[in-house]
Amino acid sequence: MAVDFDALDLVRSQNRSRLYNKKLEELKQRNQSLQELVEAMVQELPSEKKWSFEERLKKLKNSS
Repeated sequence: MAVDFDALDLVRSQNRSRLYNKKLEELKQRNQSLQELVEAMVQELPSEKKWSFEERLKKLKNSS
């Protein structure tokens, strides 16, 4: 029985790609949740401190 190493390599690379994409999607979801949490926390801050955090959040959004 012959083993097709090219096909085996292709399957392995596809599996790695799927795993990478799954992890990337999970990180995107966690990042979105964290961003929503930060925005909610900023809204709870006293107004004299709120502007500072809002500016930082804008800078973070623009850099990504």
